Amino acid sequence: MRQNIYDRYAEKLLRERQEQATALQESEASPPPPAPYLTNELSFIRPVGVLDKTFHVFAETDSGPSPFSLVIGRSQIDKDADVGGISQRVIKEMEGSLAHLEWINPLTPLEVAGVEGREFEYRWRQQGKPVHQIQILFLHTDEQHHRVLIQITGTSNNIQGMLIEERIRFYSVVETMQLRQPRSGVVCE
Repeated sequence: MRQNIYDRYAEKLLRERQEQATALQESEASPPPPAPYLTNELSFIRPVGVLDKTFHVFAETDSGPSPFSLVIGRSQIDKDADVGGISQRVIKEMEGSLAHLEWINPLTPLEVAGVEGREFEYRWRQQGKPVHQIQILFLHTDEQHHRVLIQITGTSNNIQGMLIEERIRFYSVVETMQLRQPRSGVVCE
């Protein structure tokens, strides 16, 4: 039995609507949660006495100064150091080295990845241009069981200071951080 043109047209419309509904459902499906970013892609045995002075730099641009960047640094510290004392020392060093330093938020306690930390916010001038930074400090232990200072610095080069979007990016990284505990053995994965 042959269908008339109206039946074929109605079937075509129904098929198109179903395809549109399927495409809409697929586009509205929530994306999977992002996988945690591991800052160390390699696994190896670090020789005793060799310091890890790793810095991870995350920027919006590939060349030239980035409008916003996030830097995570680590440095070995004395085993009996505490985050309060180290924070005071960092602030004193900044006061002596940064031009036109202006404090926006004073040194404030906070928790990062389940450990005690300190946060402060400031602006200063680099070659006459404003730089706005938020810095978070906390202590951890490396794989050789040395104490390390972790410094997370969000930097905005915007003339008006750090934008809301930049703050959101900075704190989204901080809020999702998890610390890996050092292993006791020497086996590499």
